[in-house]
Amino acid sequence: MKTLITLILLAFLPMAAHAQGAARAGSGPLRAAYSHVAVVVDGDVARTTLTQVFVNDLPQPVEASFSFPLPADATVTGFAEWRDGRKVDAKATGKEEAREAYDRAVDRGERAAHGESDEEEARFRMTLSAIPAGGSRRVELRYLQTLSALGSERTYAFPRGGEAPAATLLDVEVQLAGDRPLVAVATPNQPDARVSAAGATRRVVRLSRSGVGLARDLVVRWRQDSEPLDLAARAVLPAPGTPGYVEARFAFNDDPLGGRVEGRDVVVVIDTSLSMAGLPLKRAREGALALIDGMAAADRVEVIAFADEVRSAFGGLSQDAAGARAFLKGLKAGGRSDLEGALAAAAERLAGSPDAVLVLLTDGQPTARSTGADPFGLDLDSAAFAQARVVVGHFNYPHRTAALASIFPNVSVRFIPDGPAGEEAVLALARLAVAPVIEDLSVELLGDDVHLVHGALPARLAVGEHVRLLGRVQGEAYVRVTGTLYGRDVEMTAPVVWRSGGDDLGLPVEWARLRVADLDAEWRALKDAPTREVVAAEIRGLGTQFSLATRFTGYVMNDSLDPDHIKPGDPEIRVAAPASAKAVFAVLPWGEVVACSWDDEEGLWLGRFLVPRGVEDGLYRARVFVEGQGGAACRGALFFRVDSEMPPFELTREGDDGPVAAGDTLALVARPVRPEVPAGKGGDRIDPDPLDVKQVQVSVGGEVWILTREDAADVWSGKVPVELPPGKHAVKLVVMDYARNTTEARLWIEVQ
Repeated sequence: MKTLITLILLAFLPMAAHAQGAARAGSGPLRAAYSHVAVVVDGDVARTTLTQVFVNDLPQPVEASFSFPLPADATVTGFAEWRDGRKVDAKATGKEEAREAYDRAVDRGERAAHGESDEEEARFRMTLSAIPAGGSRRVELRYLQTLSALGSERTYAFPRGGEAPAATLLDVEVQLAGDRPLVAVATPNQPDARVSAAGATRRVVRLSRSGVGLARDLVVRWRQDSEPLDLAARAVLPAPGTPGYVEARFAFNDDPLGGRVEGRDVVVVIDTSLSMAGLPLKRAREGALALIDGMAAADRVEVIAFADEVRSAFGGLSQDAAGARAFLKGLKAGGRSDLEGALAAAAERLAGSPDAVLVLLTDGQPTARSTGADPFGLDLDSAAFAQARVVVGHFNYPHRTAALASIFPNVSVRFIPDGPAGEEAVLALARLAVAPVIEDLSVELLGDDVHLVHGALPARLAVGEHVRLLGRVQGEAYVRVTGTLYGRDVEMTAPVVWRSGGDDLGLPVEWARLRVADLDAEWRALKDAPTREVVAAEIRGLGTQFSLATRFTGYVMNDSLDPDHIKPGDPEIRVAAPASAKAVFAVLPWGEVVACSWDDEEGLWLGRFLVPRGVEDGLYRARVFVEGQGGAACRGALFFRVDSEMPPFELTREGDDGPVAAGDTLALVARPVRPEVPAGKGGDRIDPDPLDVKQVQVSVGGEVWILTREDAADVWSGKVPVELPPGKHAVKLVVMDYARNTTEARLWIEVQ
C-alpha cells in the first residue's frame, strides 16, 4: 500500500509569501533538508519562487502530494521538479487534457506530475511520483501577487511555518525595487535579518537559519518617496508589431489639503469566537481602541461583538468614547461566530448615514450559520453597505480573504501578522478607517488605441489606498484622474512612459492575470452554456499562453518533456571530516542537497554535483553540514565559481625565451587562467569543473599543430618546428570545447 504524503505551505495574504512547508507520512514527517524563498518586488508586484527539498528517511518509498494555499490576489505561473539534477518545468494546458496526459503517463509507468488550482479553496495541488527510500525530492512553485499598499508604505510577509519541523537550512532573500528612492526598510519581527542597499531605489533583505525555524512571521516593510497624490503610467513592448502592455497607478498617499472630516459614523464589528483567542483578539482590541482614540469629538461610534451571540456597546450610534473603550476591554473569546447577525446589526446602525465607516476585525472562519457550500452562509443584502467604506482587519486564516472581500462593494482588506509587525499593522488599519476620502473617483487610460483595460476601480479612495489598472496599448497614451476631496475638484494627468527591456516588468503576465480574474467573474455570472464555453475558451487560452493556473488550466509533466541542459563538468566537494561522522552533505545555493561519501583512499568525504543551465555566472557558496550523534551541525561555507564561458588560456614556451633560428623546435605549453576562489574552512574545498576541452591547437606560419593534454592536469603541450623567415612572428593558440566555444591566445617569437 502506498503511503500518501501531504505538503502544506501556509500563505498569508494579501501581502504574504509561502516560506516553509511540511511533508508528513503515517510514521512521521519527512526531513526538510532545505527551504528557500526568493522574492522580487517591483512596485506593487511580488514574484515569488518557493524551493523545498525533502528527504525520505523511511525504509519504503512514499508518494508525494503537495498542496499550497495561495494568497487571494496571487496566480501560479509555473511549477517544476528536479530529476537527476535536472530541472523539469511543467507544461500548462487545459485541465482535462492535463489530467488525461498524467493518467496516460502513469499507465505507461513513466515518472509524471500533475498540478492544478482549486478556486473554491484557493489552493494549488501538485501530485508527484514516489520518493524512494533514502531519496530526496526538490520542488519549485512560482507565483505572482499584487501587494497592498498603505500610502507610500508597502509590506511583504511570509509565515513562520506553523508547527512543521524546522528545515536543516532556511534561506530567504527579498529584493525590493522601486522607481523612486526607498527609505525606512525594516524587518520588525526579525532583527537579525540583513538589509543591504543596491542603489537608491533597490534593497536586498536576507535571512538564514540553520536548524531553527521562524518564531514569528517575517515581515519586510518599507516606504518609497512619493507625492501626496501620485500618478504614473508605464508600458512595455515585448514583441515588435504587437500592442504593448500598460500599467497605470494612482495612489492617495497623503492629504494635500490638510483638512479633517468630522461627524462620521463608525461601526466596529469585532469577532470574539474561540478561534480569535489569544493574540488575534488582543490585536483586534488594540486596533479598535486606536481607532476610537483617533476619532473627532463630533464622530459617533458603535462596537458590535459577535460569537454565538451578537452583543453591542450601545444598541445604536453614540459619542460615548469612554463607554466604547470599556466595552472593548471586557471582551473575551469563546464559541462560534455569527458573522451574519453581526453584519445585519451593523447595517441597521449605518442605515441612512451620509459618511459611514464599517471596520470588521475577524479571522474569517466558517460561521455558525454556514451551509457548507458557502463558507459564510450569509443571507445578507450587500447593498446595505453600498454607501459605506468598509475596512477589514484579517487574522489567522489568510486564504479566506477573497471570500471576505466579496461580501462588500467598497472594501480594503489588511492581513494582520503576528509579533511587533502585527501591532504596527493594526495601528495603520485604525488610521486608514478614519482617513480622508476622494469621492466620485475616475481613473481612465486614454490614447489612440487603448483597449482591454482591467483592474478594480472603486468610486472612492481613502488616504493610504491606490488604484492599479492594466491594459493593451499601441501608440501614445496617457492616464487621467478626476474626483473630489472635501468638495474640491481633483484632476491630474500623466503620460505613459515606455520602458525598454521587453517583459522585464512582468506586465504581460500581470495583465493576463487581471483579465482572467474578470473573465472568471463573468463566467460565474453567466447562465447560457454556449456563452460560458466561449468565455472558458478564452480563459483556457490565456492560461496556456501565459502559463497560468486557472479554473480551466492545469499543468502536466512527464518523461516526454525536455529537461534543462546541464553545464559541462562536475565540481567535486572535498570535506576533511572524521570517518566516524554519520553523514556529510552540502546544500547548494539553488537548493540541491549533495550527499558526500567517505573515500578510504583519500581519507575524505567526497561529493559531486552539476550546475543547472539557468544559474548565472558568478561566485557562489555551498554550506557544508556534518551529522554526528548530536545532529547535523553547519561546518562552514565553501566557495566556487560558475562560469559558462571558456576560460582564457595562456601560451608559453619552455626553455630560453630569446630569439630562435629557422629549423629550431618550440616546446609550447597551454594552460587555462582561472580566477582564484576563497578557500573553505578546515582544509575543505570545492575543486572546479574539469575543462570540457575538445581540441587545443596552435598555428605557426600557416601550419596547424595539435597539442596534447598531459595526464590528470589542465596542461596541453607539444613541440612545433620553426620554418619561418627572419622577423617577428605570432604563434596563435585556439582552444575549442564540445559546444564549439573558443578562446584564443598569442605568443610572439623572434626568428633570426
